[in-house]
Amino acid sequence: MHSQDQYEGPFQVPEAWAGKLETAKVVFLSSNPAISAGVPDAPAPYKRLAEMYPTADWEDERVADFMLNRFDGQQEKWVNEKLQHLKVDGESRGRVEGYWSWVKQQTEALVGSDRPWYEHVAMTEIVHCKSGSEDGVKQAADHCSSMHMDRILTATPANLIIVVGIQARDRLLRAYPEVALQFPRFGQDDKTTGRVDPSQSVIEMNLGGKPRTVCYLWHNSAHPPKVKDMAAMYPEDFPRLQAAAMASGAA
Repeated sequence: MHSQDQYEGPFQVPEAWAGKLETAKVVFLSSNPAISAGVPDAPAPYKRLAEMYPTADWEDERVADFMLNRFDGQQEKWVNEKLQHLKVDGESRGRVEGYWSWVKQQTEALVGSDRPWYEHVAMTEIVHCKSGSEDGVKQAADHCSSMHMDRILTATPANLIIVVGIQARDRLLRAYPEVALQFPRFGQDDKTTGRVDPSQSVIEMNLGGKPRTVCYLWHNSAHPPKVKDMAAMYPEDFPRLQAAAMASGAA
């Protein structure tokens, strides 16, 4: 929470998830959501205004619409078809959200595009309070994830959990020491290729009260040679990952 002290304006509420938790086939589990702040003197005009994001002074109904219907808002169009945020001035513009574009690409490769991508995916984090540049994540990770991670995962039928980046990987292994013992190289890459060992990084484990397939992937912002594409990271195991996702919700 204190990481928001340097930003002006009302407190931005924690972000539980984005996407459709109740219909998701895939969950992307990353570190924490970035702060939604404008930079008044930024050279690019779109950076001068913050995203229209829920703050502590919003009505509960409006917060709920934002969180539950981020990509198909019932009251307001929070995100447009280009994946641009709604800004505080009421217009959607600026840079396309790179993380969402990447998640969309990975999700459609796994489960197809017969329905809107966001109906197949939930994006959540180990820390739900927003900050800049992962500020405070290490300090808050154990406390926040122990309170919320299992509760969120229990609420989704998704059979495939993609652990994104070092912070999420490390917290998962601390939460499940038996997994760390059995798969000590989960998410550990060959530094020359950026690739992980599939036998260590595509695993079956119980998360959120049910068995799921869990794998590791580098964040879309990771530097080369880190491999950031599911099919490229796991060419031989990709059909298995597709099958896991498509089996979501099956009895």
